[in-house]
Amino acid sequence: MVSSTIALHGVVVATFAVIACSAEEQIPVLGGWQKHNQVANREFFDTVLEIVDVESQTVAGTNYRIKFKITESTCPITAAYNKATCLPKSRETIKDVCTAAITDVPWTKVRELTSFTCEGSTVSH
Repeated sequence: MVSSTIALHGVVVATFAVIACSAEEQIPVLGGWQKHNQVANREFFDTVLEIVDVESQTVAGTNYRIKFKITESTCPITAAYNKATCLPKSRETIKDVCTAAITDVPWTKVRELTSFTCEGSTVSH
């Protein structure tokens, strides 16, 4: 009885996995991660306008928190992004203020982006 219950559970899980993987759009899982198209409805890449603040914390390695302003660049999303040529379209318009947290453990050769958030406000000066 137990083995048939386990087998039935396995069939249900496998069926759900096949349906979910074959769907044209991913079925969102409650509380799960969702993939976002970073360039949907956009014509140009964003670029860093100004570094606002940098903090560091020494732990088993070093944690960095970098706050910066971004704005729309001159590079269309149809081209390859290049930090040397993708210049700000305007230095007067701040599209967003973002914060990136990075952990660096040099002796293990690990550098990892641990969080990235943006406040989501467009401001013109």
